[in-house]
Amino acid sequence: MRRRDWILVAGAAVVGAAAPGTAAPVCGQQIADELRRPLRVQRDLPFRELDGETVAADLYRPDDQGVYPLVLMIHGGAWTSGDKWNLADHARELAQAGFVALAINYRLAPRYPITEQISDCRVALRWAQQQADQWLADANRLCVWGYSAGGQLAAWLATAPQPGQPAICAVVAGGAPCDFDFVPADSRSLAHVMGGTRQEVPHAYAEASPLTHASPAAPPFFFFHGTHDLLVPASSSRKLYDRLRQLQVPAEYHVVENKGHLLTFLDPTARRRAIDFLRQSTSKESD
Repeated sequence: MRRRDWILVAGAAVVGAAAPGTAAPVCGQQIADELRRPLRVQRDLPFRELDGETVAADLYRPDDQGVYPLVLMIHGGAWTSGDKWNLADHARELAQAGFVALAINYRLAPRYPITEQISDCRVALRWAQQQADQWLADANRLCVWGYSAGGQLAAWLATAPQPGQPAICAVVAGGAPCDFDFVPADSRSLAHVMGGTRQEVPHAYAEASPLTHASPAAPPFFFFHGTHDLLVPASSSRKLYDRLRQLQVPAEYHVVENKGHLLTFLDPTARRRAIDFLRQSTSKESD
């Protein structure tokens, strides 16, 4: 990859203090050092062209020649909106912490149902594995990170791998609907995403629920969810966490007190804990 294809940026992510009574996962000096770390960013890398539409991704990595774990990042937006730039701050902070972060787009509902969106994510995962050497990323330490709808897609990728899909090392799922039983059977709120109501197409809702696919083969998971989330009940992600623990899959659950869906996405302590989890999960000493 030619040097001029990259944008050199200085670290700009902001990390707040840990919540009262909560120990910070890393020391303040380490965070300060990371925030000064220069990055390289490459934008709008096309990874799929279908139906006359190009689907692209942005890449963030430390500005050096080190080889780092690779994290595929999937934005939220209720499967109908959002863009890879929504995860720009998270991706920068991941890169500053020593990861190669790939924030992707995917085709959106209602034009494209959820089955096409998970298809885009699977294509992106395989493409990331193929490009890893070029990016100085370690394809053997490939993780996924998503929030809200992106968290559901990340968890679905990890719990229902397809033949030939790259192995996923660890998952971060924030504010994620992991089981759709909380959606009233006759509600049309997700009909444009699923192809009908839960009463009309129950199989579609079950297939899209990561809980349906949970197995002992799942990779380690880190969940975070706000106690005041009025869009996605915390019980939805908690069900998958509990099931994974029953299956003896390593899993952690971070509760973000007194915050709703958006503020949990922005919560700096949850973000740092997620990064710390990925750092531990991808540590070569833990192999």
